[in-house]
Amino acid sequence: MNTQSFEAYQAAVDVHGAGFSATLWGSVGTQSLRFHVLVEMIGGLAGCTLLDLGCGDGALERWLIDAGQMPASLVGLDAIGAQVDLACSHAADWSEYMQVDLLDEAIAWPITDWVIVSGTLNTMTDFEVGAVLEKAWSSSQVGLAFNLLSDRPGVEWDQRPLGPARRHDGLSWMAWALERTALVACRQDYLSGHDLTIVMKR
Repeated sequence: MNTQSFEAYQAAVDVHGAGFSATLWGSVGTQSLRFHVLVEMIGGLAGCTLLDLGCGDGALERWLIDAGQMPASLVGLDAIGAQVDLACSHAADWSEYMQVDLLDEAIAWPITDWVIVSGTLNTMTDFEVGAVLEKAWSSSQVGLAFNLLSDRPGVEWDQRPLGPARRHDGLSWMAWALERTALVACRQDYLSGHDLTIVMKR
């Protein structure tokens, strides 16, 4: 993970402790909405094997349980040790969590049906986003789903601070997806265009 984003997340843990506040999400509600959009676009994750990149404190696992979308297995990777420890402390018997720098090219990721990347890319440079997504696509047997902060948000977001996060060129990442598969879906009709979700299927 790039130094700037790692320091931002680690500083949040130092101030707030492990948990939701250290994820730097705006609210639990918007985090849940993003998960809902991802899973709805995928068509459900029940019974699938799943890789959760930038898993934080394991929030996606809890959301899947509440939504009745339990996968066959889930592996979560995150660079912040305290967050991984918290995720491990309440992990289901079908999930496991590991501390991993997603930008460490030497570390192999498990091959799963679906790879999910929610929120993690927002603090990365374009080069780093590309590196993570390329490896994520290679690690997926069925598909890849990810979200970014859109560079074409609704007007209500124009003056809102983003903290360590940054907006990304949605059309460029849509084109990146289409270069790898024709089976691509895109949505940013939630959160007033603040967020962009792309789902790629093989």
